[in-house]
Amino acid sequence: MRHALGYATTVVAALCWGASGVSADYLMERHGIELSLVSFFRMFTAGILTLGFALARARRVTPQHRALVSSARNWRSLLVYALFGLAACQISYMGVIRASNAGTGTVLEYLGLILIVVWVCLSHRRWPRACEAIAILLALTGTFLLSTHGSLDTLTLTPTTLAWGAIAALTLATYTLLPARLIAAYGAELVVGYGLLIAGAAVGLVGRVWRYSITWTPDVIAAMTVTVVLGTAVAFTAYLWGVDRIGPVRASLVGSLEPIAATGLSALVMGTSYTVIDLVGILLIVGAVVSISVVDLIRARRAGQ
Repeated sequence: MRHALGYATTVVAALCWGASGVSADYLMERHGIELSLVSFFRMFTAGILTLGFALARARRVTPQHRALVSSARNWRSLLVYALFGLAACQISYMGVIRASNAGTGTVLEYLGLILIVVWVCLSHRRWPRACEAIAILLALTGTFLLSTHGSLDTLTLTPTTLAWGAIAALTLATYTLLPARLIAAYGAELVVGYGLLIAGAAVGLVGRVWRYSITWTPDVIAAMTVTVVLGTAVAFTAYLWGVDRIGPVRASLVGSLEPIAATGLSALVMGTSYTVIDLVGILLIVGAVVSISVVDLIRARRAGQ
């Protein structure tokens, strides 16, 4: 039962993240809401909700919480993580969605997980293992098909989309790697909660979001709720519950449903059309991420024997 609940909550997280990208695309494309304003609402509000959930669950400010906020070194690390991890990842993700669509944007961002594999190989001064090399090859082939449809003299994705996609992939990698020390010491909820608050405030100030207005029609309220509440606070909390019950390796494997969910929801909600070659490219990139997760799962099981 514990594992079944873990898998269920992780699937919910993946679906919420996929829906979040589509709802953000809807807000920007159908209502012309500024990218920085969507990003500000998403991160700042989600930061409040995440920290509020952590405090409500603990029913007090824990010693771990006090230790996190009482250290100048921790605040410096949080600032770097918030600006170069969360804020950069969020803005570039919204940028690639605005330049293309939620499905393509999510898939391109997921290439960041392959960049993490490359980084691990470089930092450990070793060649990629066979499974890692296959995953990298799948990801590169999928990106090639998605951006060119298999023709070297044709570019089906705009240079702007590819540029935003490359930045989104790179910042997803930094977003994953930067907070490792803090999360290990203080837990993911507190670190991500404070990071979201700082990142949201920074995007709001730099983007001067007070210059923009939103007409709060029912569909805008619904889309903003999906983007902020479901797509960040609920998704993150559900994913953490999943990690607690089935472990990080299995959770990351199930989380690979996100780009598939984003692609399907983008077609349903936004009417985005995909060619057969597009879908092949998307499946190759998702397959690359899944293959890495499967190998990690096999290793984890062997280590536990």
